[in-house]
Amino acid sequence: MNDIPPLPERDLPPGRHRLLKEHLMREIRQTEAQAVREPRRRWLRPAVAGPALAGALALAVVAGIAVAGSGDGGTRTEVARDGTATYAFAPRAGADTTGGAARVLARVATVAEKKKAHAGIRDDQFVYTKSLVSYATVTDGKPTVLAPLHDLEDWTSVDGTRKGRMLEPRGNPPLDLPNDPDPAPGKPGYDQSVNYRHLQTLPTDPEAMRRWLYGHTGHEGESGRDRDQDAFVLAGELLHGMMPPKVSAALYRAVAKIPGVVVVPDAVDAAGRHGVAVARVDSYSTGERNEWIFDEKTGEYLGTRTVALESSHGVKAGQVTGTSAVVERAVVDKVGQRPS
Repeated sequence: MNDIPPLPERDLPPGRHRLLKEHLMREIRQTEAQAVREPRRRWLRPAVAGPALAGALALAVVAGIAVAGSGDGGTRTEVARDGTATYAFAPRAGADTTGGAARVLARVATVAEKKKAHAGIRDDQFVYTKSLVSYATVTDGKPTVLAPLHDLEDWTSVDGTRKGRMLEPRGNPPLDLPNDPDPAPGKPGYDQSVNYRHLQTLPTDPEAMRRWLYGHTGHEGESGRDRDQDAFVLAGELLHGMMPPKVSAALYRAVAKIPGVVVVPDAVDAAGRHGVAVARVDSYSTGERNEWIFDEKTGEYLGTRTVALESSHGVKAGQVTGTSAVVERAVVDKVGQRPS
């Protein structure tokens, strides 16, 4: 078996993607002056999964922002109102899930493993991903709405040794992503968990992948951790990268064995595409559900969303508080280059 390098240490609750880092840093810049006047303002994290930085969160807390808090240990949900499913609303959330996650994931895995392996990718290249995203902030006493949908472009070094970039338009400056070649165990890194060369080293056997997920959550031995939730979120982090077909197939089959994973028959991604979602209620914030959305006919991965299962702080049950859709993914020669 390959010698699998460890993922970087995680200081945050799991599943805080690079979008979290950029959004938090932007919120710091935009709201620092009004933090004292609005001390209860807090950010609802986006549905996109992936690595995050504890330092950014610490700065955000200083600026008067906090990640949505966890529940009281029990899953308190209410049934959302009926209505039409959209990228911003999930009808009857809290009563719209079914079993059958293993069956859905088995089909998705079959689709994945039939794809051709990516050939001829060089270490000096970059994986380009274009997504459509939206996320919400919430201020007590005010209705919460999703921000306008907008593009998010990401260039990630194939081997993790070169500086990447994330670009979110609407007047926001590009964020240069630091390169950190081969981080030592326990040393915080950035691209290590999603660069293509790292993903190539992961297990292609479902049971070995399951053991790997549970062994690399970054919270081994910590009290109060839910290892099932951590494994589910870590799997979602890996899903954001361009995965080798056999590795992704093993990942889906491993996730099928995580307790608490359910199916949402009708989920809508940020691009308005309907699909079937594999989901899990967040153990650390029981008022929300994290979803991966797939095309029901083709089994292709579409995107993610986070759905509120409770009404609180201006958020209504059934409201989508973070959403994404993968629009394009390709390998390019340099940062800033887009597929022709």
